[in-house]
This record gives sequence, C-alpha cells and structure tokens, in this order.
Amino acid sequence: MKIHYGFSSFRLGQEQAISSVLNQEDTLVIMPTGGGKSLCYQLPALVLPGVAIVISPLIALMKDQVDQLLQRQIPATFINSSLSLAETQERLEAIKQGRYKLLYIAPERFYNQDFLNSLTDIRVSLFAIDEAHCISQWGHDFRPSYLRLKKAIELVGRPPIIALTATATPEIRTDIKKQLDLTKPQEIITGFARPNLQFGVAQANDAQKYQIIIQTIQSLPEPTGIVYAATRAKTDAILQLLIDNGIDAVGYHAGLGPTERQQVQNDFMSGRTDVIVATNAFGMGIDKANIRFVIHADLPGNIESYYQEAGRAGRDGQPSVCLLLYAPKDRYLREFFIKGDNPDPELILDIYEILTSYEQNKILVTYAEIKKRLVDEVPEMAVGTALKILESAGYVLRSKETMGQAFLQITEPALAQATINPKAKVQRAVLDKLLTNYINDLQAGWQINLEDLAEMLSCKKGSLQRLIKTLEENSAITYQPPFRGTEVHILKKVPKQKVELDFAKLKDKVAAAYDKLDKMENYIYHKNCRQKYLLDYFGDWETQACGKCDICLYGNYLQPKSTGNFSSPHQAFKKLDKTYQSFGQEMKVAPPVADSPLSTKLTQLQTFELYVKGLSVQDIATKRELTTSTIINHLCYLLEKNLPINIDNLVTMQKQAKIKKVYHQAKTDKLKELKELLGDDYSYDEIKLTLAKRK
Repeated sequence: MKIHYGFSSFRLGQEQAISSVLNQEDTLVIMPTGGGKSLCYQLPALVLPGVAIVISPLIALMKDQVDQLLQRQIPATFINSSLSLAETQERLEAIKQGRYKLLYIAPERFYNQDFLNSLTDIRVSLFAIDEAHCISQWGHDFRPSYLRLKKAIELVGRPPIIALTATATPEIRTDIKKQLDLTKPQEIITGFARPNLQFGVAQANDAQKYQIIIQTIQSLPEPTGIVYAATRAKTDAILQLLIDNGIDAVGYHAGLGPTERQQVQNDFMSGRTDVIVATNAFGMGIDKANIRFVIHADLPGNIESYYQEAGRAGRDGQPSVCLLLYAPKDRYLREFFIKGDNPDPELILDIYEILTSYEQNKILVTYAEIKKRLVDEVPEMAVGTALKILESAGYVLRSKETMGQAFLQITEPALAQATINPKAKVQRAVLDKLLTNYINDLQAGWQINLEDLAEMLSCKKGSLQRLIKTLEENSAITYQPPFRGTEVHILKKVPKQKVELDFAKLKDKVAAAYDKLDKMENYIYHKNCRQKYLLDYFGDWETQACGKCDICLYGNYLQPKSTGNFSSPHQAFKKLDKTYQSFGQEMKVAPPVADSPLSTKLTQLQTFELYVKGLSVQDIATKRELTTSTIINHLCYLLEKNLPINIDNLVTMQKQAKIKKVYHQAKTDKLKELKELLGDDYSYDEIKLTLAKRK
C-alpha cells in the first residue's frame, strides 16, 4: 500500500473490507464519497492470483481510472466500445498471459456473447461492482445492464464478490444482496456522515435563485464547484448568467456530444475552469478533491441522488458548502419526471406492438416516430423508459444511439449580425467565422454535423448551440435539429397479450418514487438538523446534530405552502460558524424578500448608489446585508461598465502598477495564477479591482 499508494494507514472500514475479500468472502461496502472505496478492491487484486474484474458504469471515466493506476505502477486495463475488435482481442490475450491485475468493464459489455465466451479462459480472482446501487430497481440510478452481472459472475467461476456504493438505504442494500446472490456477505458500513459539509436550504423563485447562485460563488475565496439544474434548458440559462457575470464556467448535459462532454469534464477536473453547471448526467465517478460548493438550483427527485451529488463537495476534508434552492413549483417538474420514468403498463405494451410491427428485427427509430404512432400524447422520456423496461425483461436490446446532421440556413446575414449583442464576444466570434467562411453554404441551406462544424470553427459545440438558439429565437436562422435515433434489436416477437412483465412491481416502483419525492421535499421543511435527517434516511441513526447547517445555527425553518418568496428571518448561511472561518470571511446567501428593489433594479446599481453617497465597502456590505467580497465584485462590474469608480483608496497606486506589470508579463486573467506570482501582500480583491479598472 505504501509503495503504490503512498498511504501508511487505512481509512475507516478499508482494512475490514480488504480482509473480507482476501478471506474469499462476499462483501458489501457502503462508504461515503471520498471514503476510499476503490482501495478495497484494488489492493486485494494485487495479492490474489489471476485478474480482478471491475464493473464501472461510466465508459468515459474508465481510461482516467486506468491511467491513474498505471501511474502508480499497477497493471490495469479496460475493455469498452471505444476499442476496435483487434484491440479488444489483444487485451484479452494479455490478460490470459497474466500481464494485468485489474480489468475495467462496462456492464453493457455482457450483452456480447463472444465477449462472455472469451472470459471462460481467464482466471478471475475477484468480481468488483462499483456504484452497486445501479443494480437495484428501487435505486435512483437503476440500469438494466447490471442485472446481467449475476450470470456473468457464474460464467467466470463464481469468484468472491465485492459490491460498493456511497448511497444505499437498507431497502436497496437488501436488493443488492438479492440481485447479486451474495452468500452471507460481510457488510461494512462506515457511516454516511460528512462532517466537513455545511448544508442549507433557501426558498426562492427563479430570478432570486439566479442571484443567490452568483452571490454564493462570488463570496467564496475558492470558487470551485458544481451547480446542478434539473433540465438542459436551465443548465444553459445558468451557464450564460455566470459567464455574463464574469464567472469562469462551463456546461455539461446529455445534449452535448461525447467529445465535448469529455472536453468540458477535462477542463473542470484539471482546474482550467472553476465552475461546472450540469444536469445529473455529470458526476458519477468524479474524483476532484477541492470542490468547495455544490448548489442545487432545483429540487432533486430523491435523497439518494441529492446526497450523492452534494457529497462531491469537500472530498479533501476541507469545509465546503451544499446549498439547495427550492420553489414549491419544483415538485411539479419532478412529478413529470416520475411519470416519464414510470409509464403505464398499457403504454409499454403498445410500444412493444409498434416495434414488432416492423419486418426487420433490427430497427433504427426515433422516440418521436414511436410517439406519432401512439394514440395518446406522451413525453419522449416515457418512450425511452418503456424501451428500458422491455430491455430488462428480455424482449428488446438497445445497442446504440445514432446522431445525424442538422440543417442550417441564413437568408439575411445582416439580421443575424444585428441579433448578437456586441458584448457577447464568444457568440460574435463564432458568427463572424460562420459568415466569413461558410456564407454560401448557409444561404443555400447546409446539412452538417454540429460536432464537425464546431471543430471547423475551433469552438466548443455548446457555444455553437447557444449561438444557433439565439439566432433561431430571433428568426435569424432556419434550424432543424439532427436526427437522433436508437437502434433496437427485437429479441422476442410475441403478441402483446402474451408479454410477461411484472406489473405489480411496476406499480410498486411508481409508488416508491412518489414516496422518495415526499421525503426529499420533507427535507426542505424539516425542523431539525439537515444532515441528521439525511443520515437517518440511510439508516445511520446514531449520529448527532451537525451543529453547522442553517437549522442548527439559527433554528429557522421553512413553512410548508409558503408564498414562494424567501422569508427574511430565514437566510441560509447567514454566517459560517467558527470551524468555517478558515475561509477568511463570512458568507451570506441573502436572497431578496418580496418587496426587495432587486426585482426592478440591477443589484450592482444599488451598490453604486450607496458608493456615490460616500459609504465604504464595509458600510455598503452591512447596509445591503451582503459580504464585502460581493460588494467588491459589484464594483468590478461597475468599473467594466465604465462607471466612475475610484479604486485608489482600495488599492494603492504602487500595488496597481505592480499588478498591471505582472498581468502583462504572465498574460493570464486567472486570479489564482496572478496571486501566486504576486505573493501574500496582494489580496484577491485588489487584483480583481485593478484588472477591472484596466478593462
């Protein structure tokens, strides 16, 4: 362990889990995010004969996981759909020769019978299943492909099994043991508590949510974190808002292509970008230690997903913030998702009948095409879920999604140019390249893959998509989105009356989903410690109140069925307690009350009015009930808008000259890099003000 990992001692539960595996016992490990689950199977794999198979649900992260092991001189490899047949065969042969100790595989690989046959010649010493909650139909992230693992385990000789997850209720733990047929497993549950996390809730409408997000990020000296939104559209809206307010951010959701998703993820993980705004498509398997905040802009669907997402903050053990923003209407969106994720049995059978009406057993079809042939109007999400249910029952197999070309046409270039705000520099630059290099194609009508076009323009696909959206909204472009379909293999063709599905289980599943949503909403209105409420949900009843959430600190809680405005007595994170003073400042998330002038006046202009009256930064912060850091950010914004702000009393002339000199030498806007070059005598606020004045 010391040689490969540099650790001299185990974390809580690791030694017990490793001993269980080495004793050839089945093992179920429940450890919080950052608890060191991977060591529980990686270390035994080095000792045991043969190879350990590791099931990982995310193909995109496999290479990173394997690269990290190789850097530690641990022989590991992966096999997934990114490899050619020749590469796969080469790696399997190397495994047979004993050149690898760990083999990472996606569960979908077990649909391939040839691959299954190739495993019979390999000595498998351990079968490790990461994110094991995915096997439970009661879990928040159920994946039908995980149900094939039981058969695969038997095929490789039934080695010891270790199943690991960070979030599993007693009910889900029972289901994991049942689905994997674990034999008297050792259950190692180290607790779910994350004492370095500070939880809070703020009730606000959408406009107020956006302001809270900006204020929270700007108030932290380490603005590295995640903002989760419920929909792609809201993800894009929040991203644009952050960019407009000078916050270094990128967006991530399933609508992006694989290449761009990987690039966005790499930018965030490497620190090139501070903030990522994402749907729940982002996060599983993310191992970034210094995430200082996780903000949920909408009500999550259940506590499991919320705690897993919030738990991505503070993996290094340092104080970090988990803020949930809530409006009563959020529940309606979650109920919409539940209906889409739990289609009526009759709808499932109707979709199966549509699929079997095709002559071929292999069909390339879009959800929209299936929808058109249904009698009732249903969301596309319900169509996708119906296919997933049919797949888990063995009637169909979804092999891959296919993305086609988009159609673009600009008939009036002048209108397109007038549509884009000159201050939107990225969109303006992308449009200029389009009109300069491809005007003939655009005027004639252009069929093109958006990923290819983004590469031709040397821009991110998300930037291109936002430009297209802006132009389309202003009737400056004709746009038809690319064809997106799913390849479906029909495995069984029977009359729909003879389709055997467990309808009772489907009914129980939808009831359980509403129950989970109720418990999530109860978290909002709970009157006692927020973290203890979360831990009690996971069956960790022995813990005490955390002492640092908004309820523990102030005893205030939201009243059910309120108006939707953020009530002034309850301000999440009014003041961090003493253990959080290492941040070097107080943090306040102070959303406006109903009669706040923010509803009609830009918040920075309120600061400007007080500034011209002669109030100091501290006095403005006190009067507005904001942090001094937020006021500094307001002044920076005003400077960039060429309003008369004199910073000489905030930053000496000598310091301004030095900051400008270092800036020109370093040729970077990154505050962290400039701070390192300037040293401790210069504050972040002084650097920000000087750069804003320069602009």
